[in-house]
Amino acid sequence: MVSIDIPWKRIAFAVVILTTAISAQQPATPAAPTFDVVSIHVVPPDAPMIMRSQDFTSILPGGQYVDSLTLLLFMIAFAYDIKNPSSQLVGLPNWAKSQSYAVSAKPAENFPALPPAENQEQVRLMMRAMLAERFQLRLHTETRQERIFNLNIAKGGLKIRNVDPPVPPAKAGNVGAAISNRGGRIVGNRSSMAGLAVALSIFLEQPVIDQTGLKDYYDLYAQWSAPEAPDGQSSSGLSTDGLGLLISAVQNPFGLHLTNTPGAVKYWVVDHIGPPTSN
Repeated sequence: MVSIDIPWKRIAFAVVILTTAISAQQPATPAAPTFDVVSIHVVPPDAPMIMRSQDFTSILPGGQYVDSLTLLLFMIAFAYDIKNPSSQLVGLPNWAKSQSYAVSAKPAENFPALPPAENQEQVRLMMRAMLAERFQLRLHTETRQERIFNLNIAKGGLKIRNVDPPVPPAKAGNVGAAISNRGGRIVGNRSSMAGLAVALSIFLEQPVIDQTGLKDYYDLYAQWSAPEAPDGQSSSGLSTDGLGLLISAVQNPFGLHLTNTPGAVKYWVVDHIGPPTSN
C-alpha cells in the first residue's frame, strides 16, 4: 500500500484565506439610523393649548424630529406609517393615548442633506429605534380578515377635477367630516383620496381602502340631510339608512363608490410599552 502525505495544515490555511476573502466581498448590512441626542419631557395636562397651522410638521430638515406637544399614538403611527392608528394600532394602554410629550430628537452632525421624502423616511427609521430604546416599545403585525370598505371610482366616472398640488412645505389638506343619520358634510382643500379614505374610516368604524389609483389633489365639498322620521325625530348613529345616504353623498358629487366587502386588514399590536427613560 502506498502512503500519501496530505499537507492538511496548508489546506486548512488555504480554506481560512478563501473564507476571509469571500466574507470581505460581501457587503455589510448598513446599521439602522439612530438619533444622536433625544430629549423627552412630560407635558402637564393643564399646559396651554397650541394652535397649529395645517402645514405643521414635526419632521425637519437634517433628520430632526421636533414636537412640543404630541402623543405616543401619533409618534408610533408616524414611525410605522400607520394610516389609521385609532383602529389599526391595538394594545396601547390608556395613558399612552392621553399623556402628551415634548420631544426633540436630532441625529449626528454629519447627517446628510436629503430631499424631503428621503429625509422623512430616515426620520421614520430613527423614530422606531428611539421608541424601542426610550419607551421600550415592542410590537408585531397581524393580518386579520374582516369587513372593509373599498373606495373606487364610480361607473359614471370621476366628477371632481384635480387642483394644483400644495407647495412644500405645505401638505395635503385634511378632510373634515361630520356624519350621522341626520345628515353630514365632507370638506377638503387640496386633499387626497387617501385622506378622504382615512376620514371616512373614522365614521364607518371600518377600514376604508383607497383603490381609486388617484394621486392628485382635490377640493372636496358635499353636504346632505336625511328626511325626518314620521314622528318628527331623526335617529342618531350611522345605521343602514345613514350608510346609504353617505354612499349616495360620496357618489353623486364626487363620482366615487363605497363597497362593503371582506378583506385583509393589517394591525400593529403592542406587546410592551412603558414611560420614557430619563434624558
